[in-house]
Amino acid sequence: MTKIMVKNAAKEAQQLWNNLVHDKPLLPYLVPVFFLAWILERWIIPFSNWIPVFVTVWATLQYGKYKRKQAVEALNNCWKRHILYSQPTTAVEPCEWLNKLLRTVWPNFIEPKLVRKLLSSLQKKIKEKKPKTVQSLEVQDFHLGTAPPMLGLQHTYWSMESGGQPVLHMGFEWDTNEMSVLLAAKLAGPLRGMAARIVINSLHIKGDLRIMPILDGQGVLYSFETTPDVRLGIAFGSGSQSVSQTELPILSSWLENLLINTLNHTMVEPRRRCYALPAVDLKKKAVGGILSVTLVSARNLLREGSELGRDSNGSSLDRKSLGNFVEIACEDLMRKTQIQGGGSSPVWDETIDMVLHDNTGTVHFSVYEQAPDNVKYDFIGNCEVKIKYVDDDSTLFWAVGPKLGVLASRAEHCGKEVTMTLPLEHATGELTIKLTLKEWQFADGSKAVANYNPSAVIHMQQQTMLGSYNGLNAHTGRKLKICTVEGRNLAPMDRTGKSDPYLKLFYGKLVRKTKTVTQDLNPMWNQEFIFQEVGGGEYLKIKCYDADRFADENLGSARVNLQGLVEGQVKDVWVPLEKIKQGEIHLRIEVLGPDADFDSSQGAVVTGEGAIVEIVLVEARDLVAADWGGTSDPYVSVRYGNIKKRTKVVYKTLAPQWGQTLEFVDDGSPMVLHVKDYNTILPTSSIGHCEVAYEFLPPNQTVDRWLPLQGVNRGEIHFQITRRVPEKQSTLAAGDECDKMWKLHGRLDEQIRSLIRKAMALAEEEETEEIRMMLEELESAEEEREGVISQLQRDRDLLVGKVKELEQAMGGFL
Repeated sequence: MTKIMVKNAAKEAQQLWNNLVHDKPLLPYLVPVFFLAWILERWIIPFSNWIPVFVTVWATLQYGKYKRKQAVEALNNCWKRHILYSQPTTAVEPCEWLNKLLRTVWPNFIEPKLVRKLLSSLQKKIKEKKPKTVQSLEVQDFHLGTAPPMLGLQHTYWSMESGGQPVLHMGFEWDTNEMSVLLAAKLAGPLRGMAARIVINSLHIKGDLRIMPILDGQGVLYSFETTPDVRLGIAFGSGSQSVSQTELPILSSWLENLLINTLNHTMVEPRRRCYALPAVDLKKKAVGGILSVTLVSARNLLREGSELGRDSNGSSLDRKSLGNFVEIACEDLMRKTQIQGGGSSPVWDETIDMVLHDNTGTVHFSVYEQAPDNVKYDFIGNCEVKIKYVDDDSTLFWAVGPKLGVLASRAEHCGKEVTMTLPLEHATGELTIKLTLKEWQFADGSKAVANYNPSAVIHMQQQTMLGSYNGLNAHTGRKLKICTVEGRNLAPMDRTGKSDPYLKLFYGKLVRKTKTVTQDLNPMWNQEFIFQEVGGGEYLKIKCYDADRFADENLGSARVNLQGLVEGQVKDVWVPLEKIKQGEIHLRIEVLGPDADFDSSQGAVVTGEGAIVEIVLVEARDLVAADWGGTSDPYVSVRYGNIKKRTKVVYKTLAPQWGQTLEFVDDGSPMVLHVKDYNTILPTSSIGHCEVAYEFLPPNQTVDRWLPLQGVNRGEIHFQITRRVPEKQSTLAAGDECDKMWKLHGRLDEQIRSLIRKAMALAEEEETEEIRMMLEELESAEEEREGVISQLQRDRDLLVGKVKELEQAMGGFL
């Protein structure tokens, strides 16, 4: 204890001495003088005792002056902090130091990160919002240059808004001519077939930023006070097939409007974006999630511009008799609540699950009112809540509060419920909701669910390559087995109150189609499809249609994130349909290794690697006459996935003979034959089509078929199709081919017996048209059965020959 006290005293004495030396530079020279005087007084010439007393008094006064100076500095600092924290505004000042720092770190740190973030958003926007004059638009190059935006050049100051929300006001100006954004466009309409290379080489954005800290510094909201001034410098590439800028005035104005509209909808007051400031970074990338939204109630609902007690037509009504419902939308997923009464304060207490396709999302709420016995409903108002995943596994929610203020909440983990009361925009009233983030899905395959404790889990490191945004998606070598199980609560499209649903699955460049289930809103498909897994975060896209005779109607679509799937684990999900107000699809998804075997007899559609689909279009008969002379000029257009090929034209005949062979690389895409009548001036007209099912064909075996044409009253087409597999693949599959053919034979026998029973039942009911169709199916099944039997006989003969050769070889050896 004594040593510590001595050490502290020595430290304070040292600080005192340094302060004295600073205030009195001559002191070090006076100390030797006093020391010399003391030596003279002590041993040579005695002086009086006043010298030690003088030194002691002087040292005491200096120490008191030093402590008083320290106290004054401490009080001044406390006062400055008090003024800074309590003063509603601060002085206006520029920020040259900030721009100097920004210019230093921009090229190698901020610009690459901003490019990756903006590129994904730009690709999505131009795909969704491209003009009608553009067939396709692709980003080929994206760089922002070396000139960063300038912040606070004219003014930077703090202000305090109503409710005690501090706001930092800062000027924003980005004026650069060093950027390089290259867009390759294929044109449509009158300029169809031509290409344009669009180069954005300069950008000017000027406005005033508002930056608001929320949740005690756990996040920052930022936005423009008003719509900023935006100008783009656009140049069009040169070349023999390119188009000059004067021919495309719409394209340049469309790009400027796209940027302005995006800013207005995302970060112009009162719309705000959020930058999270987590204390911990778990190095995980959220790629999707499931959000549970509970609509609790509303209060004081009154449409803007309407009078209490009158509807939109001015007729008097009792507001207590009105019913209200809320439409909820998250991207393309839309759902609505039941209609509830209660006048201006309805209560729903209804929960709906929404799907997020990224680490952020916006949920929109639109409130409507409807009079009793009236099909018309009136819009009251709307509001929205934004959601963002934070790198410490928490979730931020923020919205526009009363008087354009801020409402913000934070859920520390999945499963925590957040309650918010949102004021309606363009109306009087407020909406009370409860939000629960059920699940976050990550790129490494892990999940954060309710009661999830990230500190108890070893998280996998995200494995993404920086700068790979312009790379091509490559196959991983694994296979995806996707089973379309069933659907439920689909939208009715037919007059009967039912639908005839089927699904189309899009993955990579492949398109697969399920069977059609007639007159059912809860169809059962139970079909399996095999895809080669594609890297780079490729989504499985699903589209549901109602099959009609002339044009199929849309029943909704959905996207399924397939990142992070583990071999051997089955992902069983119900996917809500988007772009429609009801319907769900049940899927089972499994990842299989590269060497996994598939049994096509069990219904799985398998794509052979290296296989070629060869179709010989032989002839057609009894075609429809499309010309005035009672004949046609038919040719066949074969559509295989996104590939189109066609035969020659045979003039003035209803029984053409082509004899042409077309080949396609087998990728599992559907094959459709379109028979068309050729016209020199007028557009070609369709005289029938049919779809060729080739997926279950045995390898290297030719099937000869006549198929009736659909969409017309008569006509058939004759073709021969072969699925050619390389010798190595064929040899590996030959051992199991015989067993598969016997299983297929048994299934065909059962199918034929079932068709015969149905035909007999229809004959008793005298349904002649349905009997005809059933007999055609029976004939087709019989032809397929005969093909299977002939294949079995060939396999048997081949096996007997191999056994005889083996016996002869063994006999010679013995």
